[in-house]
Amino acid sequence: MTNDRYTEDWLEREFVGYGFDQPDPKWPGGGKICVSFVVQYYMGAELNILEGDPTFCSEYVEIPARAPPTAMRSEANEMMYEYGAREGVPRLLDIFNKYKVPVTWNIFTRALEKAPYWVRPILDSGAELSCGGHRYRDNFYVHPEEEDKLIGKSIDVLQELTGDKTIPKGWLVERRSNLSTKLYSLTHKERGLPLLYSSDSCADDVPFWIPSPTKEENRGLLMIPFSYDCSDLRFKMKGSGFASPKDYFLHLKDTFDCLYEEGEAGEAKMMTVLLHPHIIGRPNRAFWLEEFIKYVQSKPDAWVARRQDIAEHWIKTFPYDSKTAFGQTKVPECGQISIPM
Repeated sequence: MTNDRYTEDWLEREFVGYGFDQPDPKWPGGGKICVSFVVQYYMGAELNILEGDPTFCSEYVEIPARAPPTAMRSEANEMMYEYGAREGVPRLLDIFNKYKVPVTWNIFTRALEKAPYWVRPILDSGAELSCGGHRYRDNFYVHPEEEDKLIGKSIDVLQELTGDKTIPKGWLVERRSNLSTKLYSLTHKERGLPLLYSSDSCADDVPFWIPSPTKEENRGLLMIPFSYDCSDLRFKMKGSGFASPKDYFLHLKDTFDCLYEEGEAGEAKMMTVLLHPHIIGRPNRAFWLEEFIKYVQSKPDAWVARRQDIAEHWIKTFPYDSKTAFGQTKVPECGQISIPM
């Protein structure tokens, strides 16, 4: 390992993106909108002293609890995550299979190690398996060497559990460090494992390119952004969360309708619905998720796709061009801008 590996590389901040020159995504079938369902599978990979962590995970559960200052387990909290694997996963699989919905399951591999039972049903559903890492925790506070090691481990575990040596093709660490994207890009390059995309961005409504984090000339990394506003996590957040599952449905429907209208006007976009089995897998929430799926499928020109499919389409339609990749904007340094008086 060289010190360079753990040096943070910064792109220029990009405040324009495509601006008024939005590309026509040319979604398959003349789609006015692309809808992407992503399931975060991390039940069992969250903070727990059984995994050597100093405390338990007190976030994103039905009854929030303040984690104690000393190491101890909370069986009550653990059970709320366990519900996601025991009931949430099969309930979601039943819904997705019923409506033949293409889905990306983003796997935190320690969780799937604890429940390999679900590997085959998820694969049999036709889902894509992307990777979020080995553990679900805030990588901003993880030492770079450990994060690097666990990226490699997560790939090993995912390939061993599935028997597929070609995955993952994409990543969504979500709670990433400043090095996460660089580290998994380097690991893929070193293993000769194609990396089609990263979803570790919330910066746009359509995919965009950034220069290669591995510094390869004439190569870039495709970013397929996600969003928190359409995530079921907001059932568990203070201040701006959903009080009712029907509110969540209305939020999803309004978002879809707005983006659909933009697509009809010639600026088609992408909508990501980020889901968690221990949250959306509760019966009343799952009911309204199903209602949204039915609404989407009532529109013949809505393309529902896995992240892998979106990446393959975008790479073919809009190959990387270093002149137009985001992160290339040249911004004058502070003090170099003259302000008219």
